[in-house]
Amino acid sequence: MRINAPKIYTDEQGFADIARIHAAIENERPGEVLVDCSRLEWLDANMCAPLAAAVIAPNRPIVLQQLRPSIRAILEKNGFLPGGRPDPHGTTIRCQQFEVTSSADFASYVERNFRGRGLPLMSGGLLRELRRSIFELFENAVTHSQTELGIFACGQFFPTKQRLHFCLADRGIGIPGAIRNYLNVEMRAPEAIDWAMTGQNTTRLVSNGVPGGLGLKIIRDFIVQNEGAIYVASDNGFWSVTGVKVGKRLLPAPFPGTVVDIEINTADNKAYQLIGELDPMAIF
Repeated sequence: MRINAPKIYTDEQGFADIARIHAAIENERPGEVLVDCSRLEWLDANMCAPLAAAVIAPNRPIVLQQLRPSIRAILEKNGFLPGGRPDPHGTTIRCQQFEVTSSADFASYVERNFRGRGLPLMSGGLLRELRRSIFELFENAVTHSQTELGIFACGQFFPTKQRLHFCLADRGIGIPGAIRNYLNVEMRAPEAIDWAMTGQNTTRLVSNGVPGGLGLKIIRDFIVQNEGAIYVASDNGFWSVTGVKVGKRLLPAPFPGTVVDIEINTADNKAYQLIGELDPMAIF
């Protein structure tokens, strides 16, 4: 099969292209799949997380052929491909697959990678809350996705664009499926994502009287102030928030699971802390 998309960016079109790649691979005969990448001119490195979720499957080896040297360099630097190419500029958040039992490893991964790379000035308390919220995204995928392949994470700092992306993807039943299973409610995918992205809503069962959720309220509040963005694709739905503007669309092909990408504006020169927090500011 051939990847026909010349460039895969972190946007609606990029997630649609990856969904199409997944659909094409699913239509291939069992066994090894050779993927012609000769037309691919660019791939945002953080999109390796949803790409991995879309193409990796048990007993079906995927071989990427005719990769341009620049694309191969990206995929070797962030660990998507073997090769161990060094990242001298420190812009890579390594692409990694986590088993659903690897919560401690993922927590360490987040703590290690969410420092530096142009993050805006913020208090230690807020930084801890952001990391905790990202960890809740992982826990939500573990709880609801029913994935058998684990969860894929990847990120990239783009100094020229002054943006930091972090992406988390699973190959599970998707947000509409989770809402259907846990609440017995049918929703179109874009509306299901919008429902899940509201801080008060959750499909997680209450444990000891404490409800869980997607863990995105702190992240969303910060992103609005930071003028960043959040992108979510699940099943055939795409959802985004940029500033206070929310977008909802149908994808031409279903994404096999759920992917959340957080885009932080690293040109932001404001300082942030939690309401009522007295901790001094710290540069990370």
